[in-house]
Amino acid sequence: MTCLVNKRLLTWTVVLFLVFNVIVTVVSSSSTSGHHQPIVCWQAVLQCQADPDCRYAYSQYAQACSSVLTGRRRSCPSHCVSSLVQLNLTAGGPALERCDCARDATCTDAKRAIEPCMPRTNGAGAGGCTEARRECENDAQCAEAVRDYLLHCRGLLGFTGNDREGACTDGCRRVIARMRTMPKARPLDTCVCDGAERNICEYVKASMRTLCYGPRDALYAGSGFFSDDEDDEGDYVEEDYIEEEENMANVCGGNFVLVAMATVFGLTSVL
Repeated sequence: MTCLVNKRLLTWTVVLFLVFNVIVTVVSSSSTSGHHQPIVCWQAVLQCQADPDCRYAYSQYAQACSSVLTGRRRSCPSHCVSSLVQLNLTAGGPALERCDCARDATCTDAKRAIEPCMPRTNGAGAGGCTEARRECENDAQCAEAVRDYLLHCRGLLGFTGNDREGACTDGCRRVIARMRTMPKARPLDTCVCDGAERNICEYVKASMRTLCYGPRDALYAGSGFFSDDEDDEGDYVEEDYIEEEENMANVCGGNFVLVAMATVFGLTSVL
């Protein structure tokens, strides 16, 4: 009798174990499938519109990138790339990038048009300068190079005259050349100015181009996504960018960008 009971208990134990494993497998499969399956784009847009931050960033993107989306331009203006960076920082932004157009031809055409403008953060192209700066901060060698930059290139941070050598010294150029050899500093060369530091980032970029090297001496052609020579297009009228275009007409994306200011790194004593 005892033997029979033990057999039944063993049988039920095995059955329950198998059932439990089947349930876990099904749930895991469903969860994994749902995680990797992209959302349909019209749903992603609706979700974005329901979030104030995403809705605002999306409207800025649509305005900044309108010439690219409509096919009037093949190169990406810098404010278009920056608006994409800002959109991707919102809660609903990443879903818009990964969404599936399904059979929507208009959606497919728009994705194809905007693809060359998409910021990259994996080394394939340009990411945001804020993240590039943070990566540099966390690297001792890069952070030390930034201190040298703030010491030797301070003229670029507040230059107001026309004396090229007075603003960009040979020591400054040597620091820049050294930073270009550092893995953690090189992303600053191709990053897209974004976030709260965007204005000063663009200012330093413009100063670097004008004072240190000039248009023909730039080491890089930029992020590969935009040409600032055409940024003053007439269809973009957002007030902040109008002011930026007037102040930064000579900005070139192909020069080494130092986003890290003394106040950001806590190095005000250096200046």
